Amino acid sequence: MLSEGSFLLVLAVMTAATFFTRVAGAFFMTRVALTPKTERFLEGLSVSVIAALVASLLVSGDIKTGVATLFALVAMALFRSVIWAMLAGMISAAVFSFVLSL
Repeated sequence: MLSEGSFLLVLAVMTAATFFTRVAGAFFMTRVALTPKTERFLEGLSVSVIAALVASLLVSGDIKTGVATLFALVAMALFRSVIWAMLAGMISAAVFSFVLSL
């Protein structure tokens, strides 16, 4: 466990890093032209973050997480839509929880 001084130091460093990246990002975005390759990267970034979150949940998750992910994958393959895949995963997890509670 961190001491109070160490915790405050870590918190200050994280705050400074977050502030710097926000300011630097805004600074560079106003001065650097986006290439089509960079635009594609930024468009795919949110999906990759969601995929990383799902992957970490699968490693530590239970059977409900696996079932929900399977339904989301099937929905993604059928509809080619991230929104429908997320909805399918959430609905299947809710139904799975409801059925187990009966």
